[in-house]
Amino acid sequence: MIIEHKKIEHDKKVVFETIVSDSKDTFNFCLKDEAYFVHVKHGNHIAITPSEIMEVPEGNLAFSVGENLILKAYPNNDDGIYQTTIIHIDRESILKTLAHNFPEISSSKERDYSFDTITGKPCVITQNYIDGILHYFNNPHIIINEIIELKVREILFLLLRSKKALQVASLLEGFVNRNTSSFKNTVENHLFHDISLHELAHLCNMSLSTFKRHFKKIYNATPTDYIFERRLENSKKLLATSEQSIIDIALNSGFKSVSHYSRKFKEKFGIPPSEYKLTFSGK
Repeated sequence: MIIEHKKIEHDKKVVFETIVSDSKDTFNFCLKDEAYFVHVKHGNHIAITPSEIMEVPEGNLAFSVGENLILKAYPNNDDGIYQTTIIHIDRESILKTLAHNFPEISSSKERDYSFDTITGKPCVITQNYIDGILHYFNNPHIIINEIIELKVREILFLLLRSKKALQVASLLEGFVNRNTSSFKNTVENHLFHDISLHELAHLCNMSLSTFKRHFKKIYNATPTDYIFERRLENSKKLLATSEQSIIDIALNSGFKSVSHYSRKFKEKFGIPPSEYKLTFSGK
């Protein structure tokens, strides 16, 4: 249950928000033309973007760009609370702030557009910045547009002077140049993750019905049939080549349970996975 959800807006757009919850929750965000800075004060969450899934522990931050973001939140075991602070940074703000920095960013030899999220532990200065933002939620009367603009610029410059400055620079350059994950890349990146079609559709910025139609057009198969096929083929390869247990192979191939996996495997290949694995045990 969400206990508290406060927002601070600028030009009718949410810039800062904080969420406090005492239960497991899932939060869906449509980034559109925004980058997101997310800090977890209590508990932890799993961040799901079009290209990856990563856990962000308590006290850590994540900086994301892309079309959509899903946060699966888990309260702290000690106090039963989950709290996160989110900063929305639109494309225009990034362009204004970094106008004179992009020549240097573009010349970087370590650019990598295969990721859309950076995580890590904030330094002391960044942590003080986050604590300062939290004070504004309790004192909204002192907030003016000029302060909001300055605070957005401040976090961008702090990130570009952090230990992960080159990664941040690459991520921002890709974002400003509209280098986003394609539909196919998003699907392929999550084939072996336990993720629902609703969540996959959200990551592709589509309704479920639109996602299914687009999927059929590209893959000439329904999402369910294609994903099961790929997961079963992946598990078959792992059974023959790895030392992993059948439980681990099932989970690592995206199946929720061994019983479900075993049933589907036998339907597809006519033999249980345990028996199939035994044929390779001496090789």
